[in-house]
Amino acid sequence: ALIGQVLSELQSLGLEENTIVILWGDHGWNLGDHALWCKHCNFETSLHSPLLVAGPGIPTGVRTDGLTEYLDIYPSLCELCDLPVPGHTDGKSFVPLLENPNRRWKKAVFSRYFNGDSVITDRYLYTEWRGKSGDRYGRMLYDHKLDPNENTNISERPENAELVSKLSKMIAQMKAGRRFD
Repeated sequence: ALIGQVLSELQSLGLEENTIVILWGDHGWNLGDHALWCKHCNFETSLHSPLLVAGPGIPTGVRTDGLTEYLDIYPSLCELCDLPVPGHTDGKSFVPLLENPNRRWKKAVFSRYFNGDSVITDRYLYTEWRGKSGDRYGRMLYDHKLDPNENTNISERPENAELVSKLSKMIAQMKAGRRFD
């Protein structure tokens, strides 16, 4: 409701054609989910957060399932403001996704919390934990199509070995600097 008030006030002041609003929010709090009473973890409850964009030429009321990351916000703002995107940025402007929310987009996005590196695709969340020596000491894989609440870790099932290997390689490649667009 407050975002609506902000947008209405921009309109009443005649500023809506010269203002871009991006709201990204904090994620939720685990209130016993996965036996956790905390804010940060490598589950979807902590990795998923809202992102709302409003501004000149941006359609209203449109939703997308395209994967984005916080580091995509800066290059997107640059593009929306018609400014050059500095070469040091790692993100990818999501402006094309705003223009066509059903387009093919990123294959994966990544997150890190403590020693846990996660890769999220349109269907899976895979996380692996590594010690200082680089040895993996734990992993989890969830199929959001079949298990949206992440109740069953399927990383050790033999039928998922190839998928786990693929997702693990994506994490390694991301850590080496490769992006997956």
